[in-house]
Amino acid sequence: MIKSSITDSPRNVSKGEKDNFGIGPFENGLTKFINNSNTPITIALQGEWGSGKTSLMNSLKKNLSDSDNSKYHSIWLNTWEYALMKDAQSTLMDIITGLIQETSKIAKVDETKTNKLLNTLWSGIKDTSKVITKNALNKGLDGAGEIVNAFSSQGKSTIGEVRNELEVIIKDCIKKDNKQGFIFFIDDLDRIDPPVAVQLLELLKNIFTLDNCVFILAIDYDVVIKGLEPKFGKLSELNEREFRSFFDKIIQVPFSMPVSRYETDEFLKESLLSTNYINEDNSKNIELISKFSEISNLSVGKNPRALKRLMNSLSLISCINSTKVQTEENDQLNSELELLVNFAMVSIQIAYPQVYRLLTLHSGFDKWNENVALQMNLKTLDQQSIDKLNQSEEFDEEWEKILFRLCENDHYLKKRALNISRLLNSLKTTITENEEEIEDVIGAVISLSSVTNLEAFDKPVVDYHKGTLLKRVRNKLFPVLRNKSPNNSNEIKQIGSKIVTNFKFYLSKGVEFKMSSYPKDGKINLYINTNVWYGNDIGEFQKDLENHNLFNEFDNIVNEYNNHFKSNGSFITHNLYDVGIWKHHKINHYYVNFHSDLILSNPEDFSTDESIEKISEHIIKLKEFRSKVLAISNKRNNK
Repeated sequence: MIKSSITDSPRNVSKGEKDNFGIGPFENGLTKFINNSNTPITIALQGEWGSGKTSLMNSLKKNLSDSDNSKYHSIWLNTWEYALMKDAQSTLMDIITGLIQETSKIAKVDETKTNKLLNTLWSGIKDTSKVITKNALNKGLDGAGEIVNAFSSQGKSTIGEVRNELEVIIKDCIKKDNKQGFIFFIDDLDRIDPPVAVQLLELLKNIFTLDNCVFILAIDYDVVIKGLEPKFGKLSELNEREFRSFFDKIIQVPFSMPVSRYETDEFLKESLLSTNYINEDNSKNIELISKFSEISNLSVGKNPRALKRLMNSLSLISCINSTKVQTEENDQLNSELELLVNFAMVSIQIAYPQVYRLLTLHSGFDKWNENVALQMNLKTLDQQSIDKLNQSEEFDEEWEKILFRLCENDHYLKKRALNISRLLNSLKTTITENEEEIEDVIGAVISLSSVTNLEAFDKPVVDYHKGTLLKRVRNKLFPVLRNKSPNNSNEIKQIGSKIVTNFKFYLSKGVEFKMSSYPKDGKINLYINTNVWYGNDIGEFQKDLENHNLFNEFDNIVNEYNNHFKSNGSFITHNLYDVGIWKHHKINHYYVNFHSDLILSNPEDFSTDESIEKISEHIIKLKEFRSKVLAISNKRNNK
């Protein structure tokens, strides 16, 4: 039965839920290790939030204690539930009390005896509660010594009393029930306040270090680090050993969740199929499933919670898409390429929001240039950095350098810049192998993923269909251009058969223009540009002009251009030109890119008679300046 979402609940092995990530060998190995361990022993399942710690603990519990002939009694305690709406002291008291009560219940200890044990444990609290509360709130309890002192009464160690009594209770219980010991599963330590988590670890160490007891803790080592900062200060190379020593004192066996070893292909295939994102035929395409896996690995990674969020976002998009009426203005995922690209866009949206935002503005990432960098306020690179990037396969092209500069602005992106570059390059290869334009394919798909986008302080985006806007402009623009250029009216024609996210056309033979649009600050930006080839194998553009005695001529064109468009309030021109580099067969082809922007409030505003008149005049004027630069190019190349 098809479901629209995938639950984020931990794997429930008691209900027969299967292992989706191939963790079986690790699970079986841990089970064997625990069955043959000497006690007391404490095992930490380490991993980031959502990495599958609770699912693994569920499996261990089933393997070790849930059957009638199992070797262990087990107690499961969710620390987060105990910590809700409570201060640090109350949380600690309730957790330890819960453990003792559950142990006594399994051992069938008389309730009066249990209460007496608890009274003994907490008797030392009364006289020192103010000190403990103050320390817990301000800086965390300062090590096990202070906790032990807090539980001492009349010179006799309260903790020692309680520990001895618990040891007798547990020993009698396992002897009577023919068990090997008790296993305590302590979950969600990484969801409670880090200093409280550290205090709890110290209490467990001092109270429950008992024969026949195994403790299995689900915790993130980063939580321990944060919890110890009040004691040791911020983690550094100088004090790292102190942090590690504390952890080693509490934990005898650390087990890192093998996230990088998770087998995600089968999970992705089954999840995409069960939520109706792909059909049976798609699921049999091994190459397609492999590409899904590659994209997820380079973006959200193999964290089960992140993967489930990705699956649910894709399912929501599929549900919305399936309810749309099939019209020209409704984007649909009709091919495996579109399914793959949409999968990539949602993955990037979740993992790299800043990159996704840039893609919504400029979907043709292979054409990212200095103009895009200016729009995004990216810092320029020094020559040493440029030279270093040129030696790297992942960042030697112009658009890759723009990506690198974007990543440099954010600590998280900076650490993952290589993965992002590899992801976009893989996407580029897939799209171009299908003989499609990157800008067209991504532009046609990316609007679908906007419904699952979450961005703080995001400005409102105009909802419009790019292809429809450009077609309306084309239908009204061509007759006006032909009327203004009667000598070459037959040469004014569209390039290609489709208009998806951009519109290319010839104004005359060999003179190509391009229009595209994107939302900007609550309005719509119509971007118009045309390129002129300048030359090959050029070191520096300005120096090359000087070497060919063309600098003054080009400078005059710049001044003329600026003077002409200075008073034009309709178009915003960032600068006269960009000098771009197009690599083909390892040869750098240099070109001059003329570009300008028309920004209006609504899509209908671009196809009014007034706007079409301004656009046509602007295009013809750009052609004049283009011709002047082309003349310089011909002189430079002896044509």
